[in-house]
Amino acid sequence: MGNPIDQQTFLARARARFGDRYDYSEIVYKSFKTPIKIRCREHPVRLIAITPERHLVTTGGCKYCLRQLRGQLPDDGTLGGEC
Repeated sequence: MGNPIDQQTFLARARARFGDRYDYSEIVYKSFKTPIKIRCREHPVRLIAITPERHLVTTGGCKYCLRQLRGQLPDDGTLGGEC
């Protein structure tokens, strides 16, 4: 098993991936698999409860940002761009 990920490591990885998109000031970090509460800066409607692990491997957890992202996909179902 790998080394446990502490709060500082998680925050460094999250900021490297998402920049300033999420507010992490209200988290109470216990472990990588214990849910935390974060806030999307673009849609600060409510706190997002998500595990640090899931936050780093998904689009972040904001359902409003996800809806916008899905709305940007072309009608043919591709992700767009050239291969």
